[in-house]
Amino acid sequence: MAKVTGPLMSMSASGKIGDSIVFSIWKGVAYVRQYVIPANKMSADQGNQRVITGGTGRAVGKVAVTSLYNVKLTEKGVIPAGQSKQSFLVSYILNHFLDTVTKYNSELSAMTAYAGITSWRKGADNLGITSFDLDYATVSPYSKALGLTLLYKTQQALGFTGATFTPNLSTMTNTKVHAFISALKSA
Repeated sequence: MAKVTGPLMSMSASGKIGDSIVFSIWKGVAYVRQYVIPANKMSADQGNQRVITGGTGRAVGKVAVTSLYNVKLTEKGVIPAGQSKQSFLVSYILNHFLDTVTKYNSELSAMTAYAGITSWRKGADNLGITSFDLDYATVSPYSKALGLTLLYKTQQALGFTGATFTPNLSTMTNTKVHAFISALKSA
């Protein structure tokens, strides 16, 4: 059912009429288009992208606004005007580390090979990061530790400074992982 405000097509309308036409607004401009039923909204490729994007978003969401990590992002001035910390970090991680399913699988394999993987998993639990999967995806589930290690790799790529942010990922000990977790929490 369409909702119309004012005379039809002169003010605004939203919704659909039957399975025929859709009224909507995009960037303040009202428009009408033909209603199209999505071909397969639960395809394996869609599932794979949703696992990658959803897992990344869930991990990034655990970075507190008042955290040292967020302070470093602000100091670097890397977040474009009008964009949130969450949006920036998800886009950065997807564009630099997970832009293909092959890269996702490589990051997942590399993460499980870290000597301190148990510390990363416990750190993810500490922050409340969870693994993420969908029934119709064909990629492996998004590991909670993957989200955390990608946040670490992101800060290294952005050049954060300080003892908490400079150790090489492969040399992270339980103490160093714990320090990094503290940098993601509220100050």
